[in-house]
Amino acid sequence: MKYFGLVDCNSFYCSCERVFRPEIRGRPVIVLSNNDGCAIAFTKEAKALGFGEMCEPFYKLKDRIKKHNVAVFSSNYTLYDNLSRRVMSILNGFTPCLEIYSVDEAFLELDGFDKYDLLEYGKKIRSDVLQFTGIPVGVGIAKTKVLSKIANKLSKKQHGVMVFKDDEEIDQILKSFPVKDIWGIGYASSTKLNMLGIKTAYDFKMYKDEQLIQKLLTKAGRQVQDELRGISCLPIEEAEDKKNTGNSRSFGSSVYTKSELREALADFCTNSAAKLRAQDSVCFSLTVFIQTNSFNDNAPQYYGTGSQNFISGTSDTLRLIKGSHQVLDNIFKSGYEYKKGGVLLNHIVPRTENQMDLFDEHSDDNEKLGQVVDLINKRYGAKTIQSAACGSNQAWRTIANFRSPKYTNAWKDILRIKLG
Repeated sequence: MKYFGLVDCNSFYCSCERVFRPEIRGRPVIVLSNNDGCAIAFTKEAKALGFGEMCEPFYKLKDRIKKHNVAVFSSNYTLYDNLSRRVMSILNGFTPCLEIYSVDEAFLELDGFDKYDLLEYGKKIRSDVLQFTGIPVGVGIAKTKVLSKIANKLSKKQHGVMVFKDDEEIDQILKSFPVKDIWGIGYASSTKLNMLGIKTAYDFKMYKDEQLIQKLLTKAGRQVQDELRGISCLPIEEAEDKKNTGNSRSFGSSVYTKSELREALADFCTNSAAKLRAQDSVCFSLTVFIQTNSFNDNAPQYYGTGSQNFISGTSDTLRLIKGSHQVLDNIFKSGYEYKKGGVLLNHIVPRTENQMDLFDEHSDDNEKLGQVVDLINKRYGAKTIQSAACGSNQAWRTIANFRSPKYTNAWKDILRIKLG
């Protein structure tokens, strides 16, 4: 019998902050978005105090945060990504088939586990992740991915682990589970189902007119219905090669000059090129965009974008920076207050599939230089070495007044323990 497990990290961003700050465990925690603009993650303690509205502006929350002594952190995506990879590495040891669904969520295929006590297996998964990363997780196990999602959601009331095996017990649970909360059923689909009298997951499971369901929700909706019936339609998916990757952000302060935008784009290209080399890939084009502050109605608005193609694939930081600056020369307009910019690398293929330029005897791809820079930055911390084009002042950088240290990837931020 094949089962699927879903492991979901609890309040992942907040949990990452708590790993290295034990004094805030049990205390309400909120994590903010880029530029400390709004709240994007909350612990259960914060939600119990009435926090929890996604993207509510930070300035509106300040008084309540102070009143309830809430710990606040700026987003620290470097830390979150590192801990995510550690969690996924541990989950890899529990199954040969793992689908990383998001930064804090993964499906496990448990095929041939008939002789195992799945409840105890789920508890083992949960305890190992907590022991080796400090991140609490919920585990849901069922015969299909949709049911495992529901089991995971309910696991929080079952000491973190829930297993669906008994059909009668599953039906009782589905009778009280809202159809709008089913994985794969969004607001529009649930509205259509409500018009048919379908209010719960059990109603959806038992609805007889399958042709009507497929007409309203397409094949994907019909598959969700079968998954509720215990018929597996959604297999574990292989990781696909990325079609694009990139880096963008809102600026910490308004940018007016081309030189500042050149610095920002160089920084974005540096980050994106490192991602390419890490996955041993190259790209054949890049897209650059710059835009004004759309929330400032009193300022003129502008959105500029352009692309640069490469005859052969590249992951060379300097080549990408040069390309982004060429695009900027074409799209920049003076007299505007720029608030955001970004670089997107397109048409990504494995390096082994790179088509080189037949007429280029001396490639300008600094592959070995990039690899050496990556090794130095990995050992001594991000941005230890970077192109001078990235600048040194970087007044445009994202505001992060509450960012925690990079505990896992910067020597200067490693925790120090005093003995005696």
